[in-house]
Amino acid sequence: MLKNSFALKKPIILLLLFASFSLMAQKPKVKNDPTHDERPVHFGFSVGLNTMDFNIRQSRLAFDTMVLTDVISLKPGFQVHAISNFKLSKYFDFRILPGISFGGEREISYLNLNGGNTIQSDSLVRIESNFLELPLLVKYKAKRINNFRPFIIGGANLRFDLAATKKTWGTSKKNNSLVLLNVFDGYYEIGFGVDFYLEYFKFAVELKYSVGVTNVLKRSLSNKGEGTVYPPEEYAIYTDVIDRINSRMFMISFHFE
Repeated sequence: MLKNSFALKKPIILLLLFASFSLMAQKPKVKNDPTHDERPVHFGFSVGLNTMDFNIRQSRLAFDTMVLTDVISLKPGFQVHAISNFKLSKYFDFRILPGISFGGEREISYLNLNGGNTIQSDSLVRIESNFLELPLLVKYKAKRINNFRPFIIGGANLRFDLAATKKTWGTSKKNNSLVLLNVFDGYYEIGFGVDFYLEYFKFAVELKYSVGVTNVLKRSLSNKGEGTVYPPEEYAIYTDVIDRINSRMFMISFHFE
């Protein structure tokens, strides 16, 4: 009899416990800085880490000569931005984040499959970029839940590569490289994150993916004293086996607003 009574009470107890936890989870908390998102304009700063990458498309010459290329190694960099946020509506903001991203390095491998002497087998080219950039983004915010609010973000970014401005073809000097990149590029960006409302400011964690829209592979240089300069014959193969290079970046950012 007691055993049957306990068996009947057990699901009732579990149901009561579940209901209690549900009520506790739904119980509203005191909101930190409840009017933060009502401001028409606010400012802040952002820091974070990034990984720069390339999407490389082989040229016809690469298949004819059996010299193939790929990115085999990435070194992370970091970025610092200022934040200007303009409220558009209850759920949309427009954001401008001028800043700099630097330290990222990509390592390109050239694999000579035919064993000829057109290129050294397993050659490596290291390319570093330091960007001045101007992201122009639209942020969509979900409904605020207590002291956090998820969001998605997207837009465009204009980047100027400081490391590419003084590079020339060669291997003997620090500013020489076998592969040169164009200075300017435009990117489209998409990401998501969560805003956390703290007592005195808003903190956010954001993940973002950025894709370059132009071919950044440089095939010639303009030199005032020499006119148009092309890669020397001994280095031309490193450029000629590539049809196009598009830049990509993966970023994690920490915003303080």
